[in-house]
Amino acid sequence: MKIRKAILAVACALMFGAGTSYAAVQQAPNAGKFGLGYQGVFGGSILQGLSARYLVNNNVGTELNLYYGNASIDAGGSSNLFDGDLLLATAKVMYAPVVNAHSRFYFGLEGGIGSVGLKQSGVDIPGDVSVYVINPFIGSEFNFSEIPELGFNFEVGYKIHNVTYSPDGAPTDLQINLDGTFVSVGAHYYF
Repeated sequence: MKIRKAILAVACALMFGAGTSYAAVQQAPNAGKFGLGYQGVFGGSILQGLSARYLVNNNVGTELNLYYGNASIDAGGSSNLFDGDLLLATAKVMYAPVVNAHSRFYFGLEGGIGSVGLKQSGVDIPGDVSVYVINPFIGSEFNFSEIPELGFNFEVGYKIHNVTYSPDGAPTDLQINLDGTFVSVGAHYYF
């Protein structure tokens, strides 16, 4: 009697385990593929970016982004027009605890480095402006069953920016911390 129960338990474990591994293989249409596309961050000013995403397996992914943004401030008159160009490169690591047939829910961590070119009334402001960013986030990626190689994603997280302005010839740097929530959306085509 005990042997029968043991054989039944092993058979059930193998059956349910095999079904789970089969479902995991079937659930992730773009696992092991490279995706290229767009990623945009909406947190105040919009940053538009080129994005490369690689899904290592069903649950782990990486992403590299190159963002560009521009902001202008008019402080009263043409002599007080400030303009800034931001170039930011970031890398992400993502883990998806939930993977379904046409979607993934994931969380991750992103870090990046960039620089800002500042101008006042069309003239470069001397000095260097560097930007460091780190942010934890959660997100989801969706695929249509008819076009599984096209993925749409959105992410929500908390960005921690450190902006350092080093004026030429100044003894100290100006440090600015810009922290807050963000939303980003993207679309990737997987090859």
